[in-house]
Amino acid sequence: MVYLTVEPLIPAFLWLMLAAAAAVLLGWYAWSRPRVVSKRRWGVIITLMAVCLALVLGLLLNPIRVQEIPPPAGKPQLTLLVDATASMNTPDVAGKSRYEAAAKLAEKYAADLGDRFDVRVCTFADSVKTTSAEDLPSHKATGETTDLAAALNSALVEDRPQGQAIALLSDGAHNASDVPLVLDSAQRARVMASPVFTRTFGGDANGFDLGVEIRSPQDLAFIGQKVLVTALITHVGLTGTHPNVMLIQDGKEIASKRADLPTDAPGSVEFWVDQPRSGVYPYEVRVETLPGEMTQANNIASYLLRVVDEPIHVLQLEGKPYWDSKFLMRTLAAVPAVELDSAVRINDNRVMWRTIRQGGSESSTQPSPTTAPAAAPAPAGAAASNSAAQNASSASTANTTPTTGPAPAAGSSPASARIEKWKIVTDPASVLSNPQTLSRYQIIVIGRDAEPFLTEAGVANLQNWVTHSGGALVCYRGSPTAQASERLSRMLPVRWTPSPESRFHLKMTEQGRDMHWLGETASGLGGADTLPRLPSLASDDITVARNNGLAVVLARSAGGDNAPAVVYQPYGTGRVVVIEGAGMWRWAFLPPQFQNEEETYPRLWHSLLRWLVSGTGLMPGQKVMLRAGKLSFSTSEAAGVSLLLREEATRGGLPTVELTNAAGEAKSFVPAAVADEPGGYHVDFGKLPEGHYQARVHSSDGAADNAFGRTAFDVRRFGEEELNLRARPDLMQRIAQGSGGAVLTNDSAGELAQRFAEHLARTRPPRSERTIAWDRWWILALIVVIWGFSWWLRRSAGLV
Repeated sequence: MVYLTVEPLIPAFLWLMLAAAAAVLLGWYAWSRPRVVSKRRWGVIITLMAVCLALVLGLLLNPIRVQEIPPPAGKPQLTLLVDATASMNTPDVAGKSRYEAAAKLAEKYAADLGDRFDVRVCTFADSVKTTSAEDLPSHKATGETTDLAAALNSALVEDRPQGQAIALLSDGAHNASDVPLVLDSAQRARVMASPVFTRTFGGDANGFDLGVEIRSPQDLAFIGQKVLVTALITHVGLTGTHPNVMLIQDGKEIASKRADLPTDAPGSVEFWVDQPRSGVYPYEVRVETLPGEMTQANNIASYLLRVVDEPIHVLQLEGKPYWDSKFLMRTLAAVPAVELDSAVRINDNRVMWRTIRQGGSESSTQPSPTTAPAAAPAPAGAAASNSAAQNASSASTANTTPTTGPAPAAGSSPASARIEKWKIVTDPASVLSNPQTLSRYQIIVIGRDAEPFLTEAGVANLQNWVTHSGGALVCYRGSPTAQASERLSRMLPVRWTPSPESRFHLKMTEQGRDMHWLGETASGLGGADTLPRLPSLASDDITVARNNGLAVVLARSAGGDNAPAVVYQPYGTGRVVVIEGAGMWRWAFLPPQFQNEEETYPRLWHSLLRWLVSGTGLMPGQKVMLRAGKLSFSTSEAAGVSLLLREEATRGGLPTVELTNAAGEAKSFVPAAVADEPGGYHVDFGKLPEGHYQARVHSSDGAADNAFGRTAFDVRRFGEEELNLRARPDLMQRIAQGSGGAVLTNDSAGELAQRFAEHLARTRPPRSERTIAWDRWWILALIVVIWGFSWWLRRSAGLV
């Protein structure tokens, strides 16, 4: 189609004034014809002058010849992206699954729009597969990952002059990467003029569902120690139900309980487990499956118990007898997995040294600090240990006394007979003076007024023990010394400022709650919310966490200052923990109104010890640690374990890791070193079939053949697709807006076609070729010729 249009170079009113003035002047000039010029010649002259004026005025109107360019031949492309992931099996779209509704709509679009679009049908999960509309009902929604970014990028065509559009039919439950990557793909679609029209299927999955979670999925225990396994039973849309919860080992049910499901909180079921031999013992906790559940992928949770035959060696140092140290010693002694050495300074040159170990086991090599030749009478200390001091003064310097520990708290087995040895040490500085002595301990707990122990040499040995041997240092009741040395201050995650004594209650931070040290029991007791109700603690220091990026505050004071109260930080290969405030012993000896919370005190210390020993680093004397980052892997992800080795464990060559499946088939893998982590290795097993697997470190000297050199995990067909079923209409709307598309509100194919036509009208207006008269040289030449001919006629008539 060709047509003319004008775009005046000057305003219209000015052009009209010029045209009127030109007509008046030309008329006046034509009226005054000279007598010497004939009428015929004069008429030719006036006509030529009028033509010239008309051409000039016409050029000022800027006439343009427009010739429309036809669009490229062919149809625009419409790509139908149908989500075929497992979450699309959720039956919450008018009684049908999301996938069934999406496939039906895609069939309708393909049938109704085939005459206007070049329709391409694809299904997607973590990748895109081309199919046909007729084959969609036969496909199964089994994808384990929803990758909207990859789906959008695969649907875009670089060179499509006819135009292209994408119809995204999904629940929007993207879980393959960060959401910004999806929005970047939408922006890329906008740049390529390819709008994305979205239709969201599903909602909040308001059906009913049961699930199980383990409070602490991996635990460490001593031979024969009973460990509490707490399973939380999550539920959606269920009240008044009492599902059966089973504890399974080696495929056999060993215990079962009925769970009560509160209306607004998870239910809780507790099992006690123990093993008579060292090793790694995997368990499963299953909640029964109800017909019609939204998903069954969360009905099983894995639990791993690592049983060791070597006790946890703990050294407790106290500068003066206090009630805190007495109750802490009783609590630690009640744990069968702990062999405790306690050094309490009675006076300047007398230290009461006690060793408490499991009855019936051989005593380990003990430190050899200097002992007194005879037990002289000891002066009375604090009120908490007057009896202890009197016993020390009337006994010999080395006694062995069978004793029975206190009743076990939650998390420990019933206490068997314990053997207690004690002696008097005359030189407090000798306790930490021997590095070989320190090497046998995994944890050292230091109270207040510990200056006689923390000499310059003792602190240096202590720092080397934490940094290089992976020891765990715990400072409880605040600063261990009145004035910490520079070397000791560098180790601690906090600093203290002297202040008047104040009292405060504890409250857990978010990081502290994540530790689950005070996890709720079936009775609902012992949780983190219990702390503010317990007796207050006393402090005469202001505690400030160091701003070094490593200190983590686990609990704060519940008062107005909100000061850090429980802080830890990694130091070298070990850890340092500081617990602020004296008087925690009252938690273990509560008045009647608080007796329901008495288990909080032992639970806190037992959880702290287990966390320190089962940490990511190697403890003193430990050469190998094999750990799985999690106990359940999906079939769609690569399974792997981490391996920590001391230098002496690699002298005979780097050990291999042997992976064994449930059928007994074994395969060896070579660990790969982790950059910037000395002694750290990673073993990548790749994607594995469903099943149970055990891994162990295989070395020629057998040094790794213990509980720390083994681990176990499961591979299951589950993931976010089965566990997170909530649709994301908000994300689908952002995709549509970011790409220049729109959200489809109904199942009409006409709506999609109309939206795309509106998009083309905005982004692809009709193309045309424009020819401007002002740019044509021959028009200017014509004006000059006409004016020249008119001038020649006037000259020949004698007018010029």
